Amino acid sequence: MALPPGTAADRIPEDPEERAAWLERWAAQQRERMVDRDPVRTRLRRRIAAFVEEQVELLDPIFDRKLDTASNIYFPASENAGVLYVAGATPWHVLPRALRKISASADDVFVEYGCGKGRVVHQAARWPLKRVIGVEIRPEVADFAKKLVVAHQGEYRCPSVEIVTGDAAAFRVPDDATIAYHAYGLGESMVDAVLRNLIQSIERRPRRVRLIYHRPTRGTEQVLDTGRFRLVPEMSFGSTSIFESYG
Repeated sequence: MALPPGTAADRIPEDPEERAAWLERWAAQQRERMVDRDPVRTRLRRRIAAFVEEQVELLDPIFDRKLDTASNIYFPASENAGVLYVAGATPWHVLPRALRKISASADDVFVEYGCGKGRVVHQAARWPLKRVIGVEIRPEVADFAKKLVVAHQGEYRCPSVEIVTGDAAAFRVPDDATIAYHAYGLGESMVDAVLRNLIQSIERRPRRVRLIYHRPTRGTEQVLDTGRFRLVPEMSFGSTSIFESYG
């Protein structure tokens, strides 16, 4: 099993060929760690998680506290998306629990891909983070999120909160970003582009980046296949997987 990122014995080799081979072995180790050899326990855990999420979904309008972020917005397919676009909301309990799991602090810069109406950005901004950025491709949805941020700015502990209107695949990752968040909506090719951009940013400025992924589009394999992220089981929960990069 690979040692935790950042330890002296776990550094990536400088030589390009050795580096590629090292990352390939490291990625294979992470996939091996994911295998749960007790299928009964796995099924039970999934059933419990599904039941909890079902109850949370029923209570979501109450937890929304009249922010109007509970309802989904549906758009027909477009040239960019190619499929039905849904601006859906992450259940209220997911982000706070994830931020506690990763011990988010005032040194962290948070980026959400596909921020929709701004619920997660709003939640993240209430934490004492360094900066919070939401990226949303639909201008009308991004405008709703911007108004939400402006209306509640006085409640935020984060000093810098921004909604960017644009394509997540084309968004240049800030080289101080340390937390990335996404929930279900992006297609596989767009998730690949987002992961590619994250890795390029890590290459420009080596650092640890945590990826919080609620209901991954293609399970966790799509992230692990990059060879640059490991799943952190002790931090992951329910339908939320938390990954850590090797900087």
